[in-house]
Amino acid sequence: MDDQSGTTEGRLGRRQDSEEAASSSRTDSPVPRIPLIRPLVNRRAAVYQIISNFISSYAPSNSSSDDVRPSVCFAPQMYGSGKTILGKHFREFVLLNRQVLEKYIIGFPGIAGSGVSAGERAVEALLNETLYVNVDLRDFPCFDGEDFIPTLLKKISKEALSTPPNKPELLAKVLKNRKDPKKWLNSLFEVTNKRYLFLFIDEIGLLAEGDFDKFPDLDPQREPGKLNVYCLFFRVLSSLLIQRFVNCYLAGRSDAIVTKQEDAISSRVNLDFVRLDPFSEDSTKLFIRGMKISTGETALQLLFPKHPEGHDWFFKQVYNYTEGVPLYVRHVMQVLVNTCIHNKLYNLTEDEMYARIEEISSYVVYSTTPMNMNPNTLKVFSALLFSSILEYEFQVFETVYGGLVLGESSQYVLDIANNFGFYYEYCPNKGPGQVDVKQQRIKLVFPKIVFKAIKEDYRYYPLMRYLDFLFPLNVPAESRSSLGFRFEVIFAAILYVRCCLSRRLGELSIFHQSFVEDVVWEIEKCRVRTVPSFHSELKTSYSAKEQSYSPNAWKEFYDKFLSEDGVFLPNRPNSNGPDILVRVSVPIDDDSSSSDESGSSLTEMLMDTSSKKRRVYLIGIALKYYHSSRVSVGMIKEEVDKFLVPVSSQLDLEENDIWAIQLVVSTSYNNEVSSHFTEKQNWVMNTGVYYERRFEKKRPSPGAWQDASSSNSDKEGLHIGPNCQLVVCSVDNLKDFLGQQVYEQLQKVYSDNESVLMKLDPLAKLLGRNLERLWRSDVPVVPEPSQMDIVSTRTDTDEMQVTERKGVVSVRQGEFDWMEFLKTYCRLTESEASECSQRLRGSTEEELESISAYVLRELGIKDLQVRIKIVAGIGKYLDSKMDT
Repeated sequence: MDDQSGTTEGRLGRRQDSEEAASSSRTDSPVPRIPLIRPLVNRRAAVYQIISNFISSYAPSNSSSDDVRPSVCFAPQMYGSGKTILGKHFREFVLLNRQVLEKYIIGFPGIAGSGVSAGERAVEALLNETLYVNVDLRDFPCFDGEDFIPTLLKKISKEALSTPPNKPELLAKVLKNRKDPKKWLNSLFEVTNKRYLFLFIDEIGLLAEGDFDKFPDLDPQREPGKLNVYCLFFRVLSSLLIQRFVNCYLAGRSDAIVTKQEDAISSRVNLDFVRLDPFSEDSTKLFIRGMKISTGETALQLLFPKHPEGHDWFFKQVYNYTEGVPLYVRHVMQVLVNTCIHNKLYNLTEDEMYARIEEISSYVVYSTTPMNMNPNTLKVFSALLFSSILEYEFQVFETVYGGLVLGESSQYVLDIANNFGFYYEYCPNKGPGQVDVKQQRIKLVFPKIVFKAIKEDYRYYPLMRYLDFLFPLNVPAESRSSLGFRFEVIFAAILYVRCCLSRRLGELSIFHQSFVEDVVWEIEKCRVRTVPSFHSELKTSYSAKEQSYSPNAWKEFYDKFLSEDGVFLPNRPNSNGPDILVRVSVPIDDDSSSSDESGSSLTEMLMDTSSKKRRVYLIGIALKYYHSSRVSVGMIKEEVDKFLVPVSSQLDLEENDIWAIQLVVSTSYNNEVSSHFTEKQNWVMNTGVYYERRFEKKRPSPGAWQDASSSNSDKEGLHIGPNCQLVVCSVDNLKDFLGQQVYEQLQKVYSDNESVLMKLDPLAKLLGRNLERLWRSDVPVVPEPSQMDIVSTRTDTDEMQVTERKGVVSVRQGEFDWMEFLKTYCRLTESEASECSQRLRGSTEEELESISAYVLRELGIKDLQVRIKIVAGIGKYLDSKMDT
């Protein structure tokens, strides 16, 4: 059953330590707090799941307690998922879903058919014959030498009998039987006139962190063969859960999710992970609309007096920033109410509100993502974060990396992700009928608000910058047709990272012989963003609903989205445009000064030259990995028609000094195309008309560019207009760019087995060698990894190999020649190499591998770009040593 959201007024229970934390961001802490009353949002799927597990525990109804195997719902999700709200307000949720439950419940323990529908009778029992008790392990009694289970029964008794006037008398009657769970439960039902117990135990994560092993029956030292306190907990708890009738729901953020189910196997308890997905966009909207202050005014009335119902763009902004995680939705709304009222900021525009929301930071009290991650840890975190953005689907019990472990825990994806602070949501079932729990699929969720709180430590790490720019990404539903879109995002990441580590674009083999070969790109200042796609069926220039432009609206598209340098990804498969767009501009006066012979430092070359006119290079990249047949001339012409033809006719390239490059990248070409690749060079066609049969260049007639059809026929040939260039990347150069193993991995994409782009392990391999270089360039060395660190990762060192110019670094009398090394491998100018070699003179060749950007900064090398190039050069040098 899918969740359908509704609202009911009432103040929700909150964590004891979250009130002040949720009141403001770090930047807004002085602002007075205006408490928000938050509504309940229906959790129908979770409610039905808990009730269904209770029913299955006592089936068949005539079974004895010895035959009962309790099925317990367990919520180990990250903080703020709504675990506690579900338990504390379970009766309210039952009432909210009364009609649905009456329809779908067909049997219930302790209820026999009596002419009334079993569903109606079951709901009546849940509302009027059930005793609801909440036990928070943070408030658990002191340890006095007694076992855990009688202490728990005592705690339950006090909670259940906290209101009757004759409380002492009733409590004494119940507690005298607490050594026997069956007698105790019967006496509790007798004094309360109930038949069922709903037991909610919160914060069970404290079992491993607190002093619970001081209870004799939870002490692993006294129980040979028992692995940990959780195994013992489930065993002793089962003595209560087998009684008639106890419905138990457990909650508490756990370092391990799947392994908790394994812990329960040693007892009679079956654990079922309760479904508590982040809110959908619609649920987030209902949640926000139900928020009020004590005067009865809604939060939306305070923020938008002229539009008290709110704006759809506002709800979407909050959802995109929080991913629908309840904790962060209410945190953002609390901060907005506080700051906007305090500063009298009402009826903000869409852009103004976006800026306000982006300034809100998460409070660290709920963050579990390790800080100062070491290379192995950061590698896994990056792969998981990338998989969440690309909406990879995993099976609940899926493992990853083979030998990957977190301390002594298991290899499950969910266990690893939970350690990093990821949330997760269940994917819709594919096909009719129930899905076995082992086949159930999930997607990881990592809110942007949390990412922004941790990214500061890695602001110089290119992949982190790329992922930050990418939030949020509209990924198509998982299918074979979506594979291309996923790889476009991955390829753009590889391109962005490689550009960050290169002095000029010509160092990347895919750009050889192109207009941009000698261009220096200020990559650290560029943007990465998603942009609308192009579709030929549009009757207007732009469709807001489809987020698509007509191919006839390139001028409008260019002015709105391509006014700054960057890497641009269409928001969906771009059937009538490039797969990736790149814009890079250079000052015209400095266009020829990018060579090493200029003697200028990198900093001088990248100075702000906003007062000078700039030349713009607009690159449209077509990725042809997903064609079972080899790329032909006809396919190349189709790509030219989708980019070079409309761009040359609509953007006034010569007048605006724009140079357009069509880059075609493929793993396979037919013989007609392959014959044009000589000596591993790309096939480049500049301005002119080329005929398909012989590909002889012919001078165009006057007005040919204006008269050229948008669909080049064989007779008309291939038209490459002024300021345009077609670059067909050779397979050899593509292999050099990606690395042999990654290249081979991509060729498996359309195999009969599940695609490699659907799996986390291949994703890490696709990024592999790039990441290896980045560890050396951007991440400070962490001498003592914390317990949260990944301690074992399998990575092939040949991934992402790059063919580089190898030089010989001489050794004079046992001394490493830093000057030669810096010029040959790091591509530093003479002056840069001279200055840096003085700083590095005391270091030896054996110490190369331990030199990071952090170490270089400590040595006094202050220029970030120079530090990155040195560490990248170290990677190249070490690679060359491994090859020889």
